[in-house]
Amino acid sequence: MCRTCLERGFTLVTALFLLVVLALLGLFIVSVFGLQQSSQALDVSGTRTYAGAQAGIEWALMQVLDPDNNDPLLVPANPQPPACFATQAVALGSAFSGITVSVSCSVTTTTELNRNVAVYLLTATASAGTGTAFPISRQVTATVSRCTDPTGAAPRYSCP
Repeated sequence: MCRTCLERGFTLVTALFLLVVLALLGLFIVSVFGLQQSSQALDVSGTRTYAGAQAGIEWALMQVLDPDNNDPLLVPANPQPPACFATQAVALGSAFSGITVSVSCSVTTTTELNRNVAVYLLTATASAGTGTAFPISRQVTATVSRCTDPTGAAPRYSCP
């Protein structure tokens, strides 16, 4: 028998082997690309959720710092810092669709000399994707103080 007759199927086996290896490599590349896309989508959702929590903190700061002087406790006789608000959900704009924000407040008050000092602990928790395979939650906490002085100038009675 001739030598070339014995080597006839070798090219076919090599071609099949290369075809299988290239197919597996292509499958691996497609799966990595898909994981990268889903990871990027989760990253964007996490950033949006964090921005929602920050918006909740900004809303809470406006409630306790009262820049418009609407606080009924700022009376000339004994001005008091504002009380805390009850834990509540904050409505965000359409840019934050699918994100819910809950804001809570706790306050500690003290008196130093004749000044009333309140230290507020504000917490905003934003959640997105509730009930999905990858729920996202972000929490932002801020501590802020406010001082009122009966001898200070109206309408704010702020401490010097």
